[in-house]
Amino acid sequence: MIFLPVAGFEGQQVTPQISLDSGQFVKIHIILPLLLGLALLPFFQYTQIDLWLAKQFYNSRLHQWPYREHWLLQAVIHKGGRNAVYAMGIAMLICLLRSQRVTSKLAPYRRGLAFLVLAGISGPLLITYLKSHTHIYCPWDLRLFGGSKPYFHLFDGISDGLDIGHCFPAGHASLGYTLVNLYFFCLIVRPEYKFYGLTIGLVIGSVFGIGQQIRGAHFLSHDLFALAVCWFCSAGIFMAFFRQHLQQVQGNYLESAVATSASEGR
Repeated sequence: MIFLPVAGFEGQQVTPQISLDSGQFVKIHIILPLLLGLALLPFFQYTQIDLWLAKQFYNSRLHQWPYREHWLLQAVIHKGGRNAVYAMGIAMLICLLRSQRVTSKLAPYRRGLAFLVLAGISGPLLITYLKSHTHIYCPWDLRLFGGSKPYFHLFDGISDGLDIGHCFPAGHASLGYTLVNLYFFCLIVRPEYKFYGLTIGLVIGSVFGIGQQIRGAHFLSHDLFALAVCWFCSAGIFMAFFRQHLQQVQGNYLESAVATSASEGR
C-alpha cells in the first residue's frame, strides 16, 4: 500500500489518502469472501441449522414466538434501529450536499461521500428487489412454526402458484450490514480507521439480524446472505469509484520493478 495525494472531483488534493494494489484488493475483498460464501451454501442447503436455531426461540407448547412483540426487539432494535440508520444516511447525504461548495471543508472528500451514499443504499435496494422475487418464507409464516407456508432451502424446487415470500434476504439486517461501506470509505481516506468502520457495520448488522431471528422474522442464512449482498455492493462500487487509484499502484509497482531491473543490469 502506498500513500498518494488523490484528486477530488474539482481537482482538490485529499491527503492523506491511500492507493491499493488492485490484485491484492480483489483477492482480499472479492475472491476470498466469494469462496467463503460458496463454501457456506452447501452447509445451509443440506443441514437443518436454520431450523434448529429458530426452534430455540419458538415455544412449541404454546405455538407462538414469545419474543415477537418484546419491546427491546421490536421497539428499540427493529423500529429504533431502523430510524437510527435512516438518520445516519440522511447525515451522509447532507455532508455530500455540503461538499459541493468549493469552499467547504468537506469538498476534498466529495468522491468518498458520494461513494458512502451510493453504496449505503445499493445493498438494501437490491435486497428489497430480491425479497419481491424469492419464495423463501419467514419462520413465523411456516407450518413448522404455526403458520401456513412450506419450508424451502435456497435451492429447493418450488411448486407453481406459491406466493412470493417477501422475506429473503433479510431486509432489517441489511440496514446494519450496509454500513460496511464505512470500511471502504476509511480504506481510501483514513486507512488506520478501516477496521473501526468494518466493526460498526458487522456489529450493527448482527444485532439487527439476531434480534429478528429471536422474534421469528428471519433465519441465520437470511442475514448472512444480506451481509454478502451489502459487502459485494460496496466492494463493486468502491472499485468503480476509485478504479484509477487502484491502477496507479500497479503503475508504481511496474515502474519500480523496471527501475530495479535496470539498476541490477548495470
